[in-house]
Amino acid sequence: MRLTKVVLVISAALALASSARAATWGDVFSAVPDTVVFLGADGSLLRAPFSLATRETLWSPAGGQRLVRIRVSPDGRRVAWLTRAFDRDTTRLWVDGPAGGALRMRYFAFEAQRYGQVHSEAAIPTVEDRDSRGGRLIQPGALMRRVASNTIEWTPDSRAVVFGYDDGIAAVPADGGEAFIVSRTFAAGLEALDPAPIYLVDAIVLRERLMSMPQQAGGLRQQASGSGPADAPAILENGVPLEDAPALGHYDAPKRRVAYPGGYLLYPVAGRWRVFTAGGLSSSRPRAASPGTVWWAMGPAIHAIRTHDPNPTVEVRSPGTVVWLGYDEGHRALMWASGSEVSRKPEDGGEASTILRTGAPVRRALSSRTGHRVGFITADSVVVWDPLDDSAGGVALGGLKPVALFETPAGEVFVQTEGGRGAPPGLARADFAAGRCVALEVPPVKGGMFVATPGSAHLLLCDPGPKPPATLQVLDLATGRWEAVANPGIAGWEPLQPR
Repeated sequence: MRLTKVVLVISAALALASSARAATWGDVFSAVPDTVVFLGADGSLLRAPFSLATRETLWSPAGGQRLVRIRVSPDGRRVAWLTRAFDRDTTRLWVDGPAGGALRMRYFAFEAQRYGQVHSEAAIPTVEDRDSRGGRLIQPGALMRRVASNTIEWTPDSRAVVFGYDDGIAAVPADGGEAFIVSRTFAAGLEALDPAPIYLVDAIVLRERLMSMPQQAGGLRQQASGSGPADAPAILENGVPLEDAPALGHYDAPKRRVAYPGGYLLYPVAGRWRVFTAGGLSSSRPRAASPGTVWWAMGPAIHAIRTHDPNPTVEVRSPGTVVWLGYDEGHRALMWASGSEVSRKPEDGGEASTILRTGAPVRRALSSRTGHRVGFITADSVVVWDPLDDSAGGVALGGLKPVALFETPAGEVFVQTEGGRGAPPGLARADFAAGRCVALEVPPVKGGMFVATPGSAHLLLCDPGPKPPATLQVLDLATGRWEAVANPGIAGWEPLQPR
């Protein structure tokens, strides 16, 4: 018992000493003026420069409310977020305005389990948030998951917020006006296919079973019914809008209707929004988009839908599996990696051309988290390619396993690598002149992850857990210096354009 007390005292002393040695957030990031919305550890939302030199409170928790999700508008100037007090409480949808957060909607969230489908997700913003452009410092545990679906997106013009609720999908203007229903489809997930004005919906739809009327046979009463998707006529087919089909979702729906999960496309069309089958498109497939087209890869084939035509077409048949897709705005062209080649094809038609050849087949690709370059990973090297001028440089991996790519304002490239089971992640600088990755010294943060700060001049290293870490390790990429920084109560952030 005495030894245990001694160990606890020593551990507490070390923790206090570590906290005392940590630098302040404002001192370390004083030269980072970029505007962000901070997610406070207490659930609050603050608009501030990353240095926290000044701050504006957008929302503070009250009445047991907690922050559930946050989404920045496509133009980077507005913020919408969801809050809720407890699992079955009404969800509140807020949008920031001149006087802070304005409550725009209250509704009940959709729960897939009410229709026999399994679905759960974190009840607060975490590292699992899809399409976050900033950072998250919380890793959800099993007890932090709930059955409610928290779907929220913006329209491409940043004028309205789209959300799923317990009776379908709706939208509400950001600056006032009544909300309107856009679909009776239940949304377990909702993803904007930016910059195309199309949404990918992880949907639950109700379909009628094929049921026979009761019949007499040999004195016995028999009844048969279909039991699988093949037995259910498809309510939504390509080219058939939702409004022309039977209603898909109400709690008073006939018992003969059965819930089926599926992927659908939601098209905002003047007068009414329309729903079409997704044709194989899913969040897990390689994907690229332009304002007029969305492409995705399935094995060696690249499929596409367009804003004026939801029927999928096959645009490319590659000799090998397509492992990466991208869109080149300058050339208005689709790009893809397959085998040992990276190719480009004009969006409006024309022949494909090879723009890069690697020495070995590309196994996967890592798009830079802080810039526009792409790293193509082969068995023993990474080729970093710049789509702006088609320049490329390769470095040997030397046994390292890349998992992320970062660029600095000066053009240097850093590669995050696997650290092994129970080991901290690795970090290496791509030395293109020497043709190798130079491993850097990294603080021993087991299970840690790297997050880039706005402006890409620093990398944060922390071990996310159910609560934000008290101390963060910060690397100044220009000087190579590590510094411990005390967390001022931050659980994450999203970048914003200045007002």
